[in-house]
Amino acid sequence: MIKSEAQRERTMTQMAGFRQALAKVARDKPGRRSAAIRASYEGMIRQLEDELREYDRLKSGALAVPHMERLDQIAPFISRIRIAKGVSQTELARRLGVSKQVISRYEESDYQTVAIARLQEILDAIGIKTLVILSA
Repeated sequence: MIKSEAQRERTMTQMAGFRQALAKVARDKPGRRSAAIRASYEGMIRQLEDELREYDRLKSGALAVPHMERLDQIAPFISRIRIAKGVSQTELARRLGVSKQVISRYEESDYQTVAIARLQEILDAIGIKTLVILSA
């Protein structure tokens, strides 16, 4: 998943590289090896295009947060919520009083290593209200 504009730019560069490589393979004489390489490049291009579409959709503010019944279900959505709310990693870091690198590390692990209290601070910082219901 793309989580920043810098990653988006790197993804665009990667995609251009795969397209160039695909064009070169297409010029080579056909064969099973060539077909396998083409299929591999085409698969990578599709994957990168999907990631770009998701990031651009999130940047437009489009995000439907599903109903969650467990706290451990929240963490994977925090990056998506942050992007959809228009908050950069740098801005979130500023709001929390930490470095951008701290936010990058959180997002590398999809916030799985962050304590519940910190998750609440992060959600507060990006403007997300939470409601927790405990039942026995």
